[in-house]
Amino acid sequence: MSVPFPMIDPDDPMFKGRTWEQVEAILDESDQYTSSIQGLNEDREEPRGPTFTSPCKPLYSTFPWEEQVAPFEKKATCTAKNWTHTCLSYTIGKQAATLKFTKGTGNNTIDPTMLDALQDAIMDLQDQGDVRVVVLRSEGKLFSNGFDPKYLMSESNMTEQEIVTIQLQFAKILYFLQKLPQLTIALVQGSAMGAAVGLVCACDLVISAKGAFYAMSETKLGAVATTSIPYITRRITYIKNVYQLLLAGASLSAETAKDYGIVNEVVDDEKGLQAECQSLCNKMTLCAPGAVAATKEVVMNTVGVPPSSFMLNYVAGVMVDVRRGPEAKAGIEAIQSKRKPVWAEVPIVA
Repeated sequence: MSVPFPMIDPDDPMFKGRTWEQVEAILDESDQYTSSIQGLNEDREEPRGPTFTSPCKPLYSTFPWEEQVAPFEKKATCTAKNWTHTCLSYTIGKQAATLKFTKGTGNNTIDPTMLDALQDAIMDLQDQGDVRVVVLRSEGKLFSNGFDPKYLMSESNMTEQEIVTIQLQFAKILYFLQKLPQLTIALVQGSAMGAAVGLVCACDLVISAKGAFYAMSETKLGAVATTSIPYITRRITYIKNVYQLLLAGASLSAETAKDYGIVNEVVDDEKGLQAECQSLCNKMTLCAPGAVAATKEVVMNTVGVPPSSFMLNYVAGVMVDVRRGPEAKAGIEAIQSKRKPVWAEVPIVA
């Protein structure tokens, strides 16, 4: 095969087996995509989101808001009204929902039963429009020591597909927990280990008792915390700290976890956890729930993505949708009338 251009490798997966016309089309699409990122085509009309899709599937073939994660494969077995799980309590109070690990063993291990409970709660919360704050907490000595060692040992007798199914379920739990429209708060009264750190990092805000520790010891066990890593790296501020926690298997104190970016606030004890949580709920009472949900969506869809004309169209479109919505109108009317907006009239109680 002759090389049509000296800088093109005929064995490159992007070009191998393609005609020169197909190669030209790929290069043209790549040039257009690069130009849009550099802001060279900002004046042309575009949809809210990128249109470039490379046949060779590069790292960023699409932007985050184009990706659609498939829903849970299992169907929900219960809701808050007819809750049946005993390892996790799920209650809804005054505009706040509480998920609490209640395994009774003190270590609140994660196993398929716990995953099913978390999935059912998250699926129900997606449709709970009256809930504005979700609290994830635990009872016992530990917040959670991650996956149950007995379950991990049983994986040696499971098929590859069975293991993938369980891990994919946990990955979707983390994804949809982070994607909930409500503000999510993790209250960590005791140490969180392994997969539990992933659950904590998938929440919006984390309040920790000063006696809690955060540990990722998977590498010491010959394992990898793949499902939790995307959420941990979003919270930790520097890559050196990521390596310290994930590669070296460090155990972080609550104060160090705060320095790393995992924890927002450190308090003395469980009473302090509850007080700080209620303080946050008081602040959230003043915030319009739809605006909070839209802000969360934009943050998740744009963090780490380079600015481009596509992004500008996306964020401008969200702004238009929100500004034309009922909350924005109610907020302006409340300011003009010198009164509280309707969403601030009823307090959120955790």
